[in-house]
Amino acid sequence: MLDRVEVGKKVKVLGFEGKDESIKKLQAMGIWEGKVLQVVQKLGRSIVVKLDHSKIAISKCLARKIKVQ
Repeated sequence: MLDRVEVGKKVKVLGFEGKDESIKKLQAMGIWEGKVLQVVQKLGRSIVVKLDHSKIAISKCLARKIKVQ
């Protein structure tokens, strides 16, 4: 799960767990299966990831629903 990834590591999104509502929210942010994310920072209840050329803050609650490799 994304919430367990160390800062600086790059991972590939394998899929999602949870309700359709959460998955739609993540996909609206541009997070899809096969995308590569890099964990940039962990701030309290949020994780900042680099996706393509953007940085996105994701709540740890949502990050727990992202399966990564």
